[in-house]
Amino acid sequence: MTQNSPNPLSSHVLLAAQKPVEQVLAYFADHGFDVGEVIASGFALSGPRTAYLETFGTAPDTTDSDELPLERLPREIADGIEAVAVLSPPDFGPTSY
Repeated sequence: MTQNSPNPLSSHVLLAAQKPVEQVLAYFADHGFDVGEVIASGFALSGPRTAYLETFGTAPDTTDSDELPLERLPREIADGIEAVAVLSPPDFGPTSY
């Protein structure tokens, strides 16, 4: 995916144990993200590059880490999150056409 791609970027939010999830879901929805259904201990997060840059200071396709930084999130939101994992594209299939 290129930096100018109109396609949404994706990541996965891993929730902290024993923390209320509603506030975390509402925060991301209010900041321009599409929030997936909570399944087990996490949910999918997707949105435009601008939402990731404004919220995390980086985007999933430009970070060298497996996780997005939580430092820019309000403390009450960050406390409810274990990690925001960066989803890697599959490493199988055709490499060129």
